[in-house]
Amino acid sequence: MRVASLDITGFRNLRPVRIDCSPGLNLLVGPNASGKTSLLEALYVLGRGRSFRARQQRELIQTDAPWFRVVAMLDGGDGRRRPVGIERGPQELAIRIDGAPTRSLAELARQVPVLLLNPDSHRLLEDGPRQRRRFMDWGLFHAEPTFIDAWRRYETALRHRNAALRAGAADRAVDAWDGELAAAAAILDRLRDAFCTALEGVLEPLAARTLGKERVGVDYRRGWPLEPSERDFAVWLRAGRGSDRQQGHTRSGPHRADFTLRVASQPPGAALSRGQQKLLTIALLLAQAELYHRHLGDACILLIDDLPAELDPGNRARVSRTLAELDAQLFVTAIEPGLLDIAPWRAAKTFGLTGGDVREMI
Repeated sequence: MRVASLDITGFRNLRPVRIDCSPGLNLLVGPNASGKTSLLEALYVLGRGRSFRARQQRELIQTDAPWFRVVAMLDGGDGRRRPVGIERGPQELAIRIDGAPTRSLAELARQVPVLLLNPDSHRLLEDGPRQRRRFMDWGLFHAEPTFIDAWRRYETALRHRNAALRAGAADRAVDAWDGELAAAAAILDRLRDAFCTALEGVLEPLAARTLGKERVGVDYRRGWPLEPSERDFAVWLRAGRGSDRQQGHTRSGPHRADFTLRVASQPPGAALSRGQQKLLTIALLLAQAELYHRHLGDACILLIDDLPAELDPGNRARVSRTLAELDAQLFVTAIEPGLLDIAPWRAAKTFGLTGGDVREMI
C-alpha cells in the first residue's frame, strides 16, 4: 500500500497541505521547526490513530482550528485508489475508509501500515519489554489473521482475572479465567515464537548490510518460566495464585513477553557503539518491513525522521542503498537535501518545508 496523495488540514504548525507523493522516496527538507516531523506525525496518526509525540490528541489540533483532518489517497497497486481519512475534534474522532465511516482503529491500521524510525527508536533496544512486545504484535497483527482475536481474548481474560484476584474471589471463579487465559496464551506464545524465528532470519543479512555485523540473533522470551504449552501455563497460574493474590495481579504470562538481540553472542550495548546501535535499530525496522512484504505481498510505509543524524557519510550511503532496495514507500526528513543521496531510488521526490508550508522541489 502506498500513499498516492496526501491532504492535511488543521494539524500542528502545518499550513493546508496537498501533495502528490512518490511511490518510492519522499524526502522532506527544511530547517528546524519547519513542519517536517509534523508531516510524519500526521501520517503516523492516519495509520495508528495516535501520535508518537503527543499524549493528548487535542495537542495536534492547530491553534484556533476546530479540528484536524488527514486524508490519503492510497494506491494498492491494482489500479484502484482508495481514500482513507481521519478527523479529530476536541471530543470526536471520525474515520472514513473508501467513503464509509468506521470506528475500527484496527481496520485503519490495516489500510495504512506505517512504521516509524526517529531519534527515540533506540529505546526499542534499551527500554523495557513493552515496546518490543508492540513491535512483535504489529508484525503479527498484519501477518496472522488469528492474532488479533487471541490478543483480545487474552487481554479480556487477564483483566477479569486480575479483578477477581483483587476482589478476593473464590478459587472456582479464578479457575474459569485461568482456563481462558491459558488457551489464549498458547496461541500468542506460538505466534510470537514463530515471529521471532522469522525476524532473525531476515534481520541477520540486513544487519550485515547496514551494520557490517553478522551473527545477529533474536531470542524470544515468552513471559513465564515453564515449557511452551497451554497445560504448563495453566499449571503455573495455579501454582502462583497465592502470590498473585498478594500482588493483586497476574505476575507473568504473554503480557510480559519480550525478545532480546545478541551480536556475536553479546548484548547490543556491550558489542556496539551508539552509532552502531542506531544502525542495528534501522536494520530491525527494515526487517519488520521485509516480513510485512513477505506475508502480504505489499509494501508498508516507512516514516524516518532525521535519518542522516549520527551517521557518517559512509554509513549514510550504505543505509540509503539498503533502503532503496527495499520494496517500501519512504517519507524521510533532513535539514538539507544534500545529506541524503536520492540517486539509488528509481522514484523519488523532494519537498521543501518552510514555516509549515510544503512545496515540491523540482
